[in-house]
Formats: sequence, structure tokens, C-alpha cells
Amino acid sequence: MRRLSLYVLIILSLFGATGCPQGVEEGLPPVVTLPDGNIQLVELGESITLSPVFDNLTPQAQIRWLRNGQVIGSGASFIFQGETVGVFYLTVEVATEFGKDAKEIRINVWKEQEPPQPPTPPTPPDTVPSPSLETAYLFEQTQYNVAQGRSFRLLPLDIDSTRSFRFDWYLDGTPVQQGDNPLYRFEATAQGPHTVILEGTTSDGGLRRDTLSVQVCPPEGTYRRLATASSSPYADKVLLFLPAAGQYVNENYTATTMEEACAYAMDRLKEEKYVSLGGFGGTLVLGFDHSVANDGDYDFAIKNSIYSNYSEPGIVWVSQDENGDGLPNDTWYELKGAEYGMDCTIQDYAVTYYRPESPGQPVVWTDNRGGRGSVDYLVAYHKQDYYYPLWVEPDRYTLRGTRLEARNYDQSGRGTYWINPDYEWGYADNYSVIDLLPEVATGITKGCNHFKISDAVTYDGQPAKLQYIDFVKVQTGLNAKSGWLGELSTEVCSVIDYNLAQ
Repeated sequence: MRRLSLYVLIILSLFGATGCPQGVEEGLPPVVTLPDGNIQLVELGESITLSPVFDNLTPQAQIRWLRNGQVIGSGASFIFQGETVGVFYLTVEVATEFGKDAKEIRINVWKEQEPPQPPTPPTPPDTVPSPSLETAYLFEQTQYNVAQGRSFRLLPLDIDSTRSFRFDWYLDGTPVQQGDNPLYRFEATAQGPHTVILEGTTSDGGLRRDTLSVQVCPPEGTYRRLATASSSPYADKVLLFLPAAGQYVNENYTATTMEEACAYAMDRLKEEKYVSLGGFGGTLVLGFDHSVANDGDYDFAIKNSIYSNYSEPGIVWVSQDENGDGLPNDTWYELKGAEYGMDCTIQDYAVTYYRPESPGQPVVWTDNRGGRGSVDYLVAYHKQDYYYPLWVEPDRYTLRGTRLEARNYDQSGRGTYWINPDYEWGYADNYSVIDLLPEVATGITKGCNHFKISDAVTYDGQPAKLQYIDFVKVQTGLNAKSGWLGELSTEVCSVIDYNLAQ
């Protein structure tokens, strides 16, 4: 979200976002504005209400809706029915005695496609393959690394709740779990590579099959890197920078590969300048030149420019380099914050962002809960062509994580003064009277949220009991926007080993 000084906010709250009086000046031609952009997404079988904003209307104003040059409706709004898959162009036209204006709206009617069918793995012993092989489930990944003695979940994501399934799990060719529970708890007992196969059979005879690889690594501590006198307290590597769509994405920098994006983010962090993660799920992964120890208290800190009532909380995850390859491809553990486990907090929430087809357009999104919306293009503040990351090659990408309940609201009642209330503790970019540690944080950790590795939990909420960590991941935890200020987006200025900073 755009950061403004208190002075500017006061002026805006008094005079409105534009600083100009509202109203219609006699004799001006009408103007049509599309607040949701000129590209809309409609799932097959659903409908959407199109509601442009009209300025400078007179009693004689006429509003028409056209498709292929033919009038299909009138009035200030129009309901479009997504009856067939395809691309449709509508024009909204307004005319008064002082002139006319028109805008074209592109509507994409789509149907969710199944992912491509993987190669068929060998049939596990004592099973008979179904004659109707469909396709693979969606998993967080297909290759996993985990330290010996630990456990983690294997879970197919976004299962169609309207269908009945039987889930059959096989470990190295041996049946280990059958029934209607899609979650399999993998116990990492024997070191080495393992193959896990899931067969999901539907009540109508369909079959989905997945093959997953699990590497059980040596026990915790094998690849630990102890801090030395030359170790830096700052995270010194950006290993992944994948923001959600947002108003700061692509602004004043050009990155066309992940390597270039990570280099940009690292350069910013070296100067303790903010890196914006965009809307929900925007992700930044960092590493240290040593393992950060768990001393039972606060162990690391995340810096940002934090102000009360302007919090944009980020979920924090931690990981160990369990396979010793220096990459964050191991098990991630969420740090439990104040909202963890609340009914209003959603685990495994996913948002898919769609690339706009032309510059200056909002980024449309859908989620795995049936929701949809857009990240607005704020032409008054950010004029880069696209808010969609240029280094993301596909025309859509999905970010998944934990979503907190949004609490932002317009305090002015006129859409001019938005408040983002603070969360109690446990999140980045959040004004917390608990973990900001104003009394004891000194030097480089002033203005930081502080975190305890001991707050790391497993997928089922149990303490992870990590002795140390090697990687930190921060994700935007809200899917919300505040009017003219735009999307709520977590920002990070640096990540610091608090044990070395004191």
C-alpha cells in the first residue's frame, strides 16, 4: 500500500482523494469510467453485473449496451450471463445533449481445466487399476525432503467436494492407508529415497493417480552451520521473490527472470529499503550465512516502516536445510501468531492471478473458495504498464498460504481515510506492542517485529521443536484493498538474526 505522511492524509480526509469538489459542471460531455477495469472473468454458467460509473449526466442522458453493434440493453448496469466459453466484447455507451462517451469491456468466460495427465506409474501390488484414469491431483510439490525422525503431511489440494472419493496410499509399493481421509502422515524413519503413490477412486469409477518422491535426510543437526565471529546478523541471500500482483511490482525496475528479481530484492534489502510483496500470498524467501539458533526466546527480527493502524501483516515461515544443498526445498513450518487456529483464519488459501492483456489494467484474481476480484491499477500513483510480475512466464499463477481476516475500514465514511488495524503479535509489517520490543530492542533491530523459532508448528499445530533454522519465508497474509490506497501488501526491509544483533 502506498505510504503517505500524516499531513497528506489529513488533507485528503478533509477535501477528498482528488482535493477537488465533486459534482457535475453544466455543459460538460458525459464520461464513462470502468472501476473494475475493461477485462472481466466469468466462470462458465455464472453471471456478472457490470456497473460503470457515469459522470456529467443530464436528465436527457441515454445509456445503451451493445454487442456486435446490436443494442442488448439499457440502464446504468447490465447482467452478463456466461453461457458459453469464449471471449465476448460489450460496449457501454452514454449520450447527452453535450456529447457522448463509450467504453469497451472484454469478458472472458472460462472453465477450470484439469492439469495435464502425468505418465502412469507402475501399479502397486494387489491393486487393480481402474479403466477410467483421469489425471493427477494438485500437491504443494512432487518431491519432498525431510529430516529423519520427523513427520509431515501429504495432502491433495482443492479436492472437488461434490464428488465422493476413496484414497489409497502406497509407500514403496506397500499399502499403508485406505479410506475417505485424503491426508497421509509420512513418518520419516528410514533414510534414503522413497516413493509414495496415491490412488483416488471416485464413486463413478474414475481414478486419479499421483507418484511423489520423498527423500528422508540425515537427522536434524547434520547440516547445521554454527555462527562464527565473521557471521553477518543480516540475511544475505534472496532465494525466491515471487510477489502477488501489486502497485509496486515492476516499478522502477525491470526483471524478466527469477534471478534478476532476486538480485533486485537483495539490493533493496542491503540498503534496508522496502521490498513489497504485493497482494495475498506474495512471497520472499531469504537465507543466512549461518544457521540461526533457537535460544527459547526471540531469535530473529523483520524490519519495516511500521505505524499503528497501518498494519499489513505477513505470515512468517521457517525451514532448515535438511538435505544440505543450500536451497529452500525442505519442510516449511509456520510461525504461530495471535490469529493462528482462529475460525476466521484460513489455512491452504490460494489465489490465482491472471495477466492483463494490455497495459494499465487491473489484475483479475480468483481463489479456491469461489471468490474473485481484482488488484486495482492506480494510475494516479504508479504508472508502470503492468502490476503482474514480468518474470512470471505463464499467463496465470497461484500463490497459497495462510489468510488472516481483513479488518481495514474507511474511517472517514467518504472513502478518503482508511485504517488497517493492528494484530496482536506474530506477524511481519504489523504494529504489535508485544513483538516490536521497544524497551529492549536496540541498534539494528529497532522498528522490527521479533520472532521466536519455538513458535514454529507442524501442519497439525503441534510444536515443531526446531533447534535452529536456515531459511525465512514471508508471505502477505491478507486479501484486501483500501479504496484509493489499493491492495494491502506486506513489505520487508531486512531480516536479522537477533541473537547476533544484541
